[in-house]
Amino acid sequence: MLGRLSVIASLCVGTVAVTASRAPVLQLSYLLYVASESEDEVTLLRFTPGEGLTIEKVIAVGVFPAEIEAPHGIFVDPDGSRWYLTLGHGFPFGSLWMYATGSDTVVSRMDLGLFPSTVAVPPVGGLAFAVNSNFHGDLEPSTISIVDLETMIEIERLETCVMPHGSRFSPDGTKHYSTCMMDDELIELDVATLDIARRLDLSPQTPAGNGGLGSVCSPTWAMPAASGDYVYVACNRSDELLEVRLDDWSIARRWPAPTAPYNIAVTPDDERLVVTQKGSGAVTVWNRATAERIAFIPSSRKVTHGVVVTPDSRYAFVSVEGIGGEPGAVDVIDLQTLRQVATVDVGKQAGGIAFWKTEG
Repeated sequence: MLGRLSVIASLCVGTVAVTASRAPVLQLSYLLYVASESEDEVTLLRFTPGEGLTIEKVIAVGVFPAEIEAPHGIFVDPDGSRWYLTLGHGFPFGSLWMYATGSDTVVSRMDLGLFPSTVAVPPVGGLAFAVNSNFHGDLEPSTISIVDLETMIEIERLETCVMPHGSRFSPDGTKHYSTCMMDDELIELDVATLDIARRLDLSPQTPAGNGGLGSVCSPTWAMPAASGDYVYVACNRSDELLEVRLDDWSIARRWPAPTAPYNIAVTPDDERLVVTQKGSGAVTVWNRATAERIAFIPSSRKVTHGVVVTPDSRYAFVSVEGIGGEPGAVDVIDLQTLRQVATVDVGKQAGGIAFWKTEG
């Protein structure tokens, strides 16, 4: 009797093993968009681990074939149904465009201010905050355009500082952060009141100011931590990274970074900072808790620009502008092995980059 039971048990185990071995292996793919400023096009990309990074589609943008209209900022709506694009050039102003994901067709557009650069939408959707950087105008205070996405009407144009840049929301969507490249300031907007809540001087002499020396930090990006307790700032001119504590609105830490840090992504698990080093042609990865640099990863070509991290904190996608007539590129960094695992050429001067979704 025991022998028969042993045989039956062995057969059952064998059957289970065979069934399990035939089960399909789940393969994830990550989809993202990148804008090419000197090509007037947006590229939809797919990355599948083990298979590489491929181009799904190239979308021509703009309305003037003879002009470079400079697609610069790009952001996917939190519900994944729309993506938004700023065109920096216009007559005389730039514009915001709404596209449907999947079909990648234009839904609506509207004019903004002088050279709108970056754009973001809060987690609950409904509004877009586009930063009018005015790169090519006089050094005078510029603005942030606040757009109702249901009507595509600008409901507020708020003056902030000289050459504002960057556009990101706190995790709960109640605050918006941007920087002032020529004024060395971090700006916090209150989304409920659509007004400036706080300003913070980022120069090394904080809080006394920079003594009339002009821009010392030249901050290009501000990125909140996923926990909502800190904001991280890239000082492009002084080659530093800053950690700003939000409860008392103070600089908690500043530490040196390689040449010209530009954009910052905080991994969704809050463990790491991924920083594009525009002057070094590389990406650095930092332990957020200790501010220790754990990787320096050369990019596929010069002038590293934007970065976005997958929701599972596994991969970083990095846009690289290139120089002169070189094509742009998108590099993929494995944040476990801290190595570049894929790259693909895209249109010239690849800049704005946005994650869309995970499939599989």
